[in-house]
Amino acid sequence: MIMTRPGILLIGDSLNVGGTEGQFVEIACGLDRSRWDVHLTCNRAVGPLGTRIAATGLRVWSCGSGSFKSPRFALALWGLARYLRTHRIRLVHAFDFYSDILGVIAARLAGVPTVIASQRELGDLRTPLERRFYRLAMRLADYVVVNAQVVAERLTRARAVVPRRIVVIPNGVDTVRFSPAPSLPRRLAGHVTVGTLANLRPEKGLEHLVRAMALVRDHSAGEQLAIWGDGPLRADVERLIGEVGLSASARLRGATIEPEAALRTMDIFVLPSLSEACSNVLLEAMASGLPVVTTRVGGNPALVDDEVTGLLVPPGDPAALAKAIIRLVEDPVLAERLGAGAREVACSHFGLDRMLSRVQALYDRALA
Repeated sequence: MIMTRPGILLIGDSLNVGGTEGQFVEIACGLDRSRWDVHLTCNRAVGPLGTRIAATGLRVWSCGSGSFKSPRFALALWGLARYLRTHRIRLVHAFDFYSDILGVIAARLAGVPTVIASQRELGDLRTPLERRFYRLAMRLADYVVVNAQVVAERLTRARAVVPRRIVVIPNGVDTVRFSPAPSLPRRLAGHVTVGTLANLRPEKGLEHLVRAMALVRDHSAGEQLAIWGDGPLRADVERLIGEVGLSASARLRGATIEPEAALRTMDIFVLPSLSEACSNVLLEAMASGLPVVTTRVGGNPALVDDEVTGLLVPPGDPAALAKAIIRLVEDPVLAERLGAGAREVACSHFGLDRMLSRVQALYDRALA
């Protein structure tokens, strides 16, 4: 008897640089193709992460509109449903907001046996209308994957999904790609570089980091600030840097497709977010052996054990951020201990293999 591999389709929003997009690519490239016939699509299959997929020999195609309000949504829905039927897809796994809505509904129309939706954010940044559509997609799915326990708890409290259909699978990090620099950058440059890497959006709290660094400068000159990433707030952040007098010591480095290299230029990593579920870049900084300072919001406390693998501070509090940064600057032994602890936890609990094993176990269980 010839055994055929089950056809599975992964659908994301895009291939731009971002946390959810990064996990979409890691799972797509890491699935065991001797077990699964892997198909990939995105609402818009464009972005720098497409190079990684192409290198594995996989093909990813654009399935349609990035908005359920667009008249093209119905055409995208019909086209995706036809693809699912033609290729006899047995499992659809949707990863993001628009892909959840399109992918789950198309899968149900096509009669796909198993449908998995995802919520990889807290949901607090969505409009009421978006939350209603999100919940509709999740209720139509057999399972909803979330990347943090706090997300599962929010969905349960909101009665969006019954708890037995929620599966918590934390993000995974490539601990080989993200590894410590050969030597501490501060030893080479003669100063301490405080850095972050984020999409420049309001929820990332970068205003508070800039204001914190102004307080750090008032305490001791010489520390540098490096902000990697791009987004709609770039001009605002640049203007604030000038207003607080950091133009000589703070730099906006722009977007990068090599975050591992950016992290190796830092001595201290700061994530001042106002909303996070399971932060990819926080895991990447931890795997890189950096001492981290982050806010006590969402899923961050599940990743960072305060005073053991990093320092936790209240959100929206530049003074608390500055105090934590100054403490690490003045106590390199503490910084080294926290960085080593962070690396150990990232490797033991959040490696890619662990995450992929959980995803494939879910596929097995769902198809069975």
